[in-house]
Amino acid sequence: MLPVSQKRQLLGVSLLVLAMLLFSFKDVLVKMMGGHYSPVVVIWAQMSFAALFYAPVITLKYGPRSLRPQNPFLQIMRAISVISGIGMFYWSISLIPLAEATAITFVAPLVTTSLSPLMLGEKIGLRRWVAVLVGFCGILIVLRPEFSGDRFGYLIAFGAGILIGVFYTFNRLLAGKAPPLVNQTYSSLIGAILLTPFIFSVWVPLRPEDMMLVLAFCAIAALGQTCLFNSFLHGEASILAPLTLSQIVFATLFGYVFFNDFPDMTSVMGIIVVIASAAYIAIRETRGR
Repeated sequence: MLPVSQKRQLLGVSLLVLAMLLFSFKDVLVKMMGGHYSPVVVIWAQMSFAALFYAPVITLKYGPRSLRPQNPFLQIMRAISVISGIGMFYWSISLIPLAEATAITFVAPLVTTSLSPLMLGEKIGLRRWVAVLVGFCGILIVLRPEFSGDRFGYLIAFGAGILIGVFYTFNRLLAGKAPPLVNQTYSSLIGAILLTPFIFSVWVPLRPEDMMLVLAFCAIAALGQTCLFNSFLHGEASILAPLTLSQIVFATLFGYVFFNDFPDMTSVMGIIVVIASAAYIAIRETRGR
């Protein structure tokens, strides 16, 4: 039998990989809706469901006072960055293949590393700066910058990755000030509130055939986030962080199965470069070097 520590590690790894699979499948459901609904409405539904799902949980676990945000300015900025980043990502997958959009958004950890000296006061070694530079080169390989219309979706995905990287930076600024689940609930609640005034201008009636898709989307998003939180309660960050890159693998598989999309060889080369650089940065940062 495996020792208890190894069992916990295995559970953490399993939950993390399951979370990445669920996130990728959630993105499939968004793409299946074919851009019929504005990303504003989709994000609002996701955030509202998450807030309603998690608010009772943190109230029971941490008490009613946990619903009062600590560091409200940072929490608002964190919420703005995540709803903007995810919204742009949902927009991008209505325009370009799922695998390539997912890979491009993994510019996020490179952005976080780049912002760390300025916003977190961290010292970044030469090898991590080289990894950041290599990662950006991988993104450029996937993007293949051109001034043609068919590159627009790729640029939207790139913008999404930058904003998600800013979100990760705010996560680290807020680390230790409240439990991660509480911070996530704040982001969901604040995000839903901020988006509410805008949904009326972009609202379209829900198509009957999309009812189950929307319900599944909200439930899978919340379940994936729950798996992600719990994975880090059981496993070591140094092992788990690089495994978040499995989301690119799942996105590639689902893109092929559901949409008959598969990256060309140039994009595959760029994706491999991005995976390698992001994995290196994740390992170095979780080991504190």
